[in-house]
Amino acid sequence: MSKFIIIEGTDNVGKDTQQNLIIERMSDYVFHKLHYSSLPFRDDKQLHANYSKKMYDNMFKLMMKSKIGYVDGDEPINLIFNRSHLGETVYSPLYRGYSGDYVFDIEKKYTKALRENLYLITLTNDPHTILKRDDGKSFYGNEEEVKAEVDGFKRAHRLSTIKNKLHIDVGTMSAMEVSHIIINFLRRKNDVTGEPKQLDMFA
Repeated sequence: MSKFIIIEGTDNVGKDTQQNLIIERMSDYVFHKLHYSSLPFRDDKQLHANYSKKMYDNMFKLMMKSKIGYVDGDEPINLIFNRSHLGETVYSPLYRGYSGDYVFDIEKKYTKALRENLYLITLTNDPHTILKRDDGKSFYGNEEEVKAEVDGFKRAHRLSTIKNKLHIDVGTMSAMEVSHIIINFLRRKNDVTGEPKQLDMFA
């Protein structure tokens, strides 16, 4: 069965590291790495929103086509996303002046069909720690803005209709400790009732 893994969270919270550790530690799967980063339309809100709507809808269509391809007898196509649609619900109201909640409507069109294939992992940490790791390339400029982003990702995780989802507040855990939690989450099959996995892990 194909796996589609989305890793979300603020900058400097460990997404790149965890993406690479998943690939390394689940080498029985061949993952295609995808990274959704900022678009070059900062001065045109409408263009940014319209482009993003098409892009994220296409993202879910890519998952659907990858799943169907496997059903038809091809090798499993596995995708791992460093950032995806949920960042739009965080960054657009904070920095672009419009709501990004439309992505929840896009998501809802596909999550039932992708129920068994799709996983959401959201990483958060305390704002002070995130700010200390800042490389100068992030949107945020102070601890209040970092807190707003962290709160935004927690909200997005809570409202997402993706059924298999894991939220980790990294705290003082090492990268390997976080990875251990993630790998166990991804490897473990749903329980006997067929209910999806929804976990919150706090340091």
